[in-house]
Amino acid sequence: MNNDVSAERDWLEHPKTIEIQRYLKDNLQPRRFVHVLSVRDTAVDLARRYSADLQKLNFAALLHDCAKWMSAEELFKSAAHFGLHLDVIERANPSILHARIGAELAAKRFGIDHPEILSAIRLHTTGSGVMPLIDRILYVADFAEPQRTYKEADIVHKLAYQDLNRAVLEVSRYKIEQLLTKGKAIHPNTIDAYNAALRKTCGAG
Repeated sequence: MNNDVSAERDWLEHPKTIEIQRYLKDNLQPRRFVHVLSVRDTAVDLARRYSADLQKLNFAALLHDCAKWMSAEELFKSAAHFGLHLDVIERANPSILHARIGAELAAKRFGIDHPEILSAIRLHTTGSGVMPLIDRILYVADFAEPQRTYKEADIVHKLAYQDLNRAVLEVSRYKIEQLLTKGKAIHPNTIDAYNAALRKTCGAG
């Protein structure tokens, strides 16, 4: 058997993978669970394209929405439990907290301790001005996996295989535009993600 195929089968059948998938199936709405699996498949495929660590992306993608079942009240309680300091934007828009809480759950409940995996989970919604490869892949895969129905997802999905930094730029731009349209505050991390991607793709200062 090809070593790559054998290794991929190993992490797909890893007890931790099975444990996480069981938790997600039990706690997430069916549509959300399908989304998570689609993000995982997209992230792993992009990992192959950019020679990233497939196993790390498997775990990061599976766990990125592991706290998505929580209500706003539960997210606030979890943040307090984990001792997280919340900024004014997170307090006003608690839905984005699922990323930070998800990273805490990944570490505390599932024993995921690799900083690259936890960073990708933590930043998959807002992005950041400093995103290593795994962060960028998950950020794009979450936005552009094939189950997404908005037209921008298909555009970004195709772009991601050509230029990952341009894909990050487009995801950040779209998020900013949507928040402006809805009259919602924009998290500084998302602005930083846009500016960093712009510098990488256009050389802007």
